[in-house]
Amino acid sequence: MFKVVKNTRRNRRSPSPPIGGSNTSASASAPGTMDTAMTSFFTAESASAFLKPWLRLERGLRLQRFRVFAEEYPDITPEEREILYKALVKLNDAKVLNTKQQIQYEEGKIVGIRGLKMVRGENGTVFKIDVSRPTKRKGHKDDSEVVEKIEGLTKE
Repeated sequence: MFKVVKNTRRNRRSPSPPIGGSNTSASASAPGTMDTAMTSFFTAESASAFLKPWLRLERGLRLQRFRVFAEEYPDITPEEREILYKALVKLNDAKVLNTKQQIQYEEGKIVGIRGLKMVRGENGTVFKIDVSRPTKRKGHKDDSEVVEKIEGLTKE
């Protein structure tokens, strides 16, 4: 006559929250306590973001640092500041500014960018980063030295 329904995930219900004015710990405390707690939490989170090293920053935080660096860059016009910011964003997206060797970063602030050059020309101002890489790796011998060493071993 009655069908027994097995308690499966499909027919299980979660208890609904109480309706009306029940006293919870947040509402029982003084008004504004929750706001100050959340404000202090977010303040602490933003302060800890300044303590993170450059390699651990998310993209948004890096873009903020680039904006501040472009605003504080000396002897450039506001149009050049915007060009500098856009160039830094492009270089960041191209993963050129991901290393500690390129970015000089201290105490939550970009101190300098190695190889950053500004070229003012007839067409306008261009910012670029000169990435000088050695053509030969240090520690490797020339092929002629290796051939001489092999010939010396075979003659003996």
